[in-house]
Amino acid sequence: LEPGVTFIRALPPLAYFSLLVIWFGIDETPKVILLVLAALPPIVLATSDAVRSVSHDRLLALRTLGASRMQVVRHGVLPSVLPEIMTGIRVAVLFAFTTMVAAETINGLPGIGGLVRDAQRFNQTDIVMMGIILIGICGIALDLLVQLLDRLLVPWRAEL
Repeated sequence: LEPGVTFIRALPPLAYFSLLVIWFGIDETPKVILLVLAALPPIVLATSDAVRSVSHDRLLALRTLGASRMQVVRHGVLPSVLPEIMTGIRVAVLFAFTTMVAAETINGLPGIGGLVRDAQRFNQTDIVMMGIILIGICGIALDLLVQLLDRLLVPWRAEL
């Protein structure tokens, strides 16, 4: 999958957003696909790197102790890769958020980005500044939410 993921990662998400609108219409479908395509590469890369770095000794020890293939994945692979997956998700969520805001500013979709674009057209600096501050606050809130999820799902991260 790496060449396909690298291809998607190399393309700016807004480059194919217009194509998604042509193919899927102007409802929510192209937005969802855009966000998935924007978020997928960081998560896939973090996951694949984490899986490659799982200690073979750990996996062999689990197999020696009689663990089934599913138990090896659940008790050996997943705890080892989950911290990196969460890091990939943390990067991906904010990248998807900024991609969506940028799409709103270009295509006039309703949202914070569309509000900023409309205010810019009418030289309403106060609304543009408020929109920028609001985008930053939303980004902080999203990041804190993912960090909370990380602490809940990966409580052993602090021990590593």
